[in-house]
Amino acid sequence: MLALNTKKIESCTVLIVDDDNISRTVISTILSDLCRCVTVSNAQDALQYCEQQRPDLMVIDVNMPEMNGLNLCKSIKHNDDLDEIPLIFITGNVSKESQIQCWESGGNDFVSKPVVAQTLIHRVRNHLLSKLRMDALVDLTFHDSLTGLLNRNYLTQEYPKLSRQLMRNQQRLGVVLFDVDNFKQYNDQYGHLAGDQCLQRVAKILNQHARRSRDAMIRFGGEEFLAILPDTDMQSTRSIARTIVSEVYNANIPHNNTEYDRITLSAGAVSTASFNQDDLDEILEVADVNLYEAKMNGKNRVVCS
Repeated sequence: MLALNTKKIESCTVLIVDDDNISRTVISTILSDLCRCVTVSNAQDALQYCEQQRPDLMVIDVNMPEMNGLNLCKSIKHNDDLDEIPLIFITGNVSKESQIQCWESGGNDFVSKPVVAQTLIHRVRNHLLSKLRMDALVDLTFHDSLTGLLNRNYLTQEYPKLSRQLMRNQQRLGVVLFDVDNFKQYNDQYGHLAGDQCLQRVAKILNQHARRSRDAMIRFGGEEFLAILPDTDMQSTRSIARTIVSEVYNANIPHNNTEYDRITLSAGAVSTASFNQDDLDEILEVADVNLYEAKMNGKNRVVCS
């Protein structure tokens, strides 16, 4: 069953970005008992860190050479993969104009210099708690309660953003639609509790193949599952689909009411570079046609186009 996000505030990572070594040390010392702190001295290092490991919150000095804190914030907020990171500015200028610049750049809050330790601690704690609550809500909204996989709400919400990224980077999208063969007969013979356990075992195998940050394994409905594989050509999409079908077969989940005497999957796969954010239904229709062909040709196989 799906567990709520139970991450504690002590395990959250706060990225501190400040070109002044003393300021970085002071801020990290103030926050050290609250959360895990990582420090960098410039905006470019901050962006590189975020690309590799997304922090839970960023504390950014406004005045830095080359790229200042305001422009760093704008870069974060214009990145679809990073735009939900909360950002707190540290600034010595609290004029009306400066405050407006902080808000307009996308900042979530600011703390004035000289930094009052308790003020910084309380604001960082509040933003981290809000993020943890939102993460838990996202888990409930975008995950299937039985299998823990993503659900169709996630697909509806995230596909437009993903399609824009793929078009911008001229990358292909691999899509695989899986169906548990003869699942109605399985429920009839073994009962719905066993059916739920079967779906959980299949989902666990699928989830092991969501190895990149943008890969998504989705419970599409009933006994149907969907793999969304960004930047994946036809050969790789076919290979992943065949591996999953093979692993479910080798799991040897008994099913006497089938020619294979075990649970098997059929799959329809497609890889395309011709898509936009409005044509997911067309891509899924192609995958569904391929899935139907796999069913008609004996099940426990992948058909691609």
